[in-house]
Amino acid sequence: MHRLIANGFIIVSIAALCSGCTSYASTPAIKEHVETETTEIISSYSYEMDSPSKNSRFGKDAYAATQKAIPNAKDLSSRLKGSPVPTLEIKISEFPFGGACGQEYLTGLSLGLIPSWCTRPNLFKFNFTLNNDHGLCRQKVYSISSTSFSHLILIPFAMVEADNPPLTIYQAALKDFLQRTQCTTL
Repeated sequence: MHRLIANGFIIVSIAALCSGCTSYASTPAIKEHVETETTEIISSYSYEMDSPSKNSRFGKDAYAATQKAIPNAKDLSSRLKGSPVPTLEIKISEFPFGGACGQEYLTGLSLGLIPSWCTRPNLFKFNFTLNNDHGLCRQKVYSISSTSFSHLILIPFAMVEADNPPLTIYQAALKDFLQRTQCTTL
């Protein structure tokens, strides 16, 4: 009997932990473009990941997405000082260890019965710099924030969310930045 109660408590606790949905917002807003033939031509790039975890899964996925977006570009990430500046410089900052918000503790303690929401600003930053023959062409920083909603009712929605929204946002930000425009600093 005690084992059945303990197992039931564990199942309800896991359900309470997984009973949330997260939405993401970008500052500045990422424009959705349909035209693909007007993108910048990138001959070389450098990629830098700033994350507390050395083997960040997001960092590896973002690197693969970068290679897929600009397949003919040469990776100059491990270049020596004094080497030519790459056409595109990418620096990603990840801040995944923001901790739980105070409201989320109430949701956990009530096993998901008390709803909560929490906003974590600047969870990711994507810094893109485009260089040309004369130096800096343009630069843009996308700051990604997340808002989490937790409640027992959200269990079915949390189970459906299988994709990786930050990676999708990174791909959209890279595509947005690579749209051909005049050289201006943004």
